[in-house]
Amino acid sequence: MTKGSQWTETFAAFAVGIGVGAAVAVFFAPRSGRGTREYLVNSAKDGLDNVVAAGQRVTRRAQDEIENVKDQVNDRVRQVKEQVREVKDQVRQATEAGERAYRESMKTPA
Repeated sequence: MTKGSQWTETFAAFAVGIGVGAAVAVFFAPRSGRGTREYLVNSAKDGLDNVVAAGQRVTRRAQDEIENVKDQVNDRVRQVKEQVREVKDQVRQATEAGERAYRESMKTPA
């Protein structure tokens, strides 16, 4: 199960829970119709606020993780660039050494 579908299922369960809770509250409400409506509206607002807050937390965590991954990728890119520079230097040195050896061998008669 992916995290996306897990979140969707959790949200759906939460929404169903709110609906069932509201229905049960209507049947067993010891308050007047107006009081019950106010209670339901306030409960729905509270539930929505909780959902929004949870969404914001998930978003913050995702953004933090994205930044973490970016930092790791940038570190790895720096490491690879340094390794490439080192290999280029080694190749350059080997090429220069080979050219020197060739010139020296051409100076000496066979």
